[in-house]
Amino acid sequence: MAANTKKSKGKGDNVLQQEDVLQAVVLADSFNVKFAPITLERPRALLPLVNCPLIDYTLEFLASAGMQEVFVFCCAHADQLKQHIRASKWNHKSSHCTVTTIVSEGCGSMGDALREIERKSMIRSHFVLVSGDLVSNMPLKELIDQHKERFRADKSSAMTLVFKKAFPGHRTRSLEDEIVIATDSTQRILNYQKMHGKTKARFPLSLFEENCQMSLRYDLMHSHISICSPRVAELFVDNFDYQTMSDFIRGVLLNEEIEGNKLYVHVIEEEYAARVTNLPMYDSISKDVIRRWSHPMVPDNLTAEGEGYKLGRHNVYLASNVTLERGSILQEDVVVGQGTTIGTNTFITHSVIGKNCQIGENVKLENTYVWDNVTIESDCKLNMAVLCDRVHIKDSVIVNSGCIISFGVKVGPGVTLPPGTLLTRYPPGHSVFDQDHSDMDHTMQPIGDVPVDIDVIGEGGEGYVWNATQDEDEEEEVLRQQLLGLNISVEEDGASSLEDSEDEDDDRLTSISPPPDDTKLFYNEVVDSLQRTVDENVKVENLILEVNSSKYAYNVSMKELNQLVVKAIMEMPHLKAAEPLTAAQLLPALKRLLNKMLPLFENYIKSAESQLDCLGALEEYCLTSNSTAMVLPKILLLFYEADILGEDMILHWYNTPAVCSTDSEIITSNRQQIRTQVKPFIKWLEEAEEESDSD
Repeated sequence: MAANTKKSKGKGDNVLQQEDVLQAVVLADSFNVKFAPITLERPRALLPLVNCPLIDYTLEFLASAGMQEVFVFCCAHADQLKQHIRASKWNHKSSHCTVTTIVSEGCGSMGDALREIERKSMIRSHFVLVSGDLVSNMPLKELIDQHKERFRADKSSAMTLVFKKAFPGHRTRSLEDEIVIATDSTQRILNYQKMHGKTKARFPLSLFEENCQMSLRYDLMHSHISICSPRVAELFVDNFDYQTMSDFIRGVLLNEEIEGNKLYVHVIEEEYAARVTNLPMYDSISKDVIRRWSHPMVPDNLTAEGEGYKLGRHNVYLASNVTLERGSILQEDVVVGQGTTIGTNTFITHSVIGKNCQIGENVKLENTYVWDNVTIESDCKLNMAVLCDRVHIKDSVIVNSGCIISFGVKVGPGVTLPPGTLLTRYPPGHSVFDQDHSDMDHTMQPIGDVPVDIDVIGEGGEGYVWNATQDEDEEEEVLRQQLLGLNISVEEDGASSLEDSEDEDDDRLTSISPPPDDTKLFYNEVVDSLQRTVDENVKVENLILEVNSSKYAYNVSMKELNQLVVKAIMEMPHLKAAEPLTAAQLLPALKRLLNKMLPLFENYIKSAESQLDCLGALEEYCLTSNSTAMVLPKILLLFYEADILGEDMILHWYNTPAVCSTDSEIITSNRQQIRTQVKPFIKWLEEAEEESDSD
């Protein structure tokens, strides 16, 4: 069918045949400068990801999904993209997928691009909209069929957006794409909010009044894969304020009652889909590809003919003609391109090396991305850095976390680059927006006669420090610094042993110091939810849903959730009391509350670890409430009889007192008094256990 499409192109086939052609639009321009200064000389879509241009991952995904016509929209460096596609396998007669480039240098946003495509009348039916920095292996045919079926039943169905289930903190979940969405039972999007920099989401009351059933999702990330009806391009033409996908989604939802257009969501779980939107995502997705989470989009399947990789143990990929000198070590998650030489006693881990690179002796590379024709001389150390084509690093150079060394830069011997240093051949004051979008000569020398800073670049070095803030706003600068922060956390995690980590956790959880702001907010919301549950006789199942939503909103761990929920329940009887409650007054109120909240405890206090969390929270709360400490044996008995706490965990807690370096003598004494208070209950528990054993 693809061959027929090529032959009949422009010959006036009937409408039915045209609608059978599966079309896709690839936005090969990012319309931002998050990868500057690299993108001064090469478009983001052609940046190598594990030695393969990003655009090839996207085109391979679309071709495997059955796309027959793909339109690649180019803006900056359009000549480079056109040349790459012209020389690729997609231009061969045997290709079942026709790839056509559309060039428009004046576009400044995704909205401008879609308006230009609509003006050229290139879209004839439903189409797939993706970015040129997408890596995915999800099948599309079934989803496209579902979208078309929905459209036939309801012509107002404008778009189906693909989201991947990924909880906060997931390695491929970009902070700049944090979102919360509300959907109904048919997966129609009711509300969409970007949460970057926010801790609370607000929903209109009418949303709950008009929908008897609704899901609020904070566990999704936008893959930027969209199945669009022909109406989508028309909507961008009609609304010039639609510049980004977020603008489009908000505009459609805002005008839904007037225009009637609807958006739907499709959630994937097992399939892989992620965009290289910034440097931290570049690192995360590179490692996912190396570890084969994106299969079949893996190094040994995406190389050109004659450049295949051999996969070894610990995810080490070696191309042909690689020279490994004696004593060199490739530890794990390493890719080495064709024609590269690695010197003696060199150590490489979690890194990608391009083609025809020369790595000297006693070099150490960790989490480093080295592109083609790079030279690194002896005794160098690089960590979490990106080195573009033809970079030359001379002897004894140390490159620290977050450094980006752009094309053709030379760094002199003995230099130490501070964390986050960006080097380029462009002198200070040269803005990315001063550059036209034509192709560039990659052999060019540094622009202008500005002398280099020898203190930074070293003797014999060539290049300048790039000021990242000159073309970025404050938010983009913060996002860029994530690469630096990512590596620092990795180093700290690696440097500390498991026992040290556990000790730190115990100290933090047993301390009675004030919790962080987000934890305070979560705790306050739990208290409010508990109060409503008691006052309005709300079902505990609904309370659990509220607590779970607050957990994701404030990104608290399960350990923190368990402890804070227990503390909140202990505090409930005191909230409406005019004066401090005595133990005799507290116990009846606490019993009634605990009996009502047993389903809540059963939902969270399940494992041995969660039982210890609960016991630790009870102990910590008793340090601040004498009346609660006096009735603690009764509370433990109630939990024990309700099978919330097991005797093994209670005895373990009792026999291993919490030790915190920040505790004062008074607090240490109070901890001992708490154990004295519960000693009769512990004795009864041990005797009951002995009787059970004898029976």
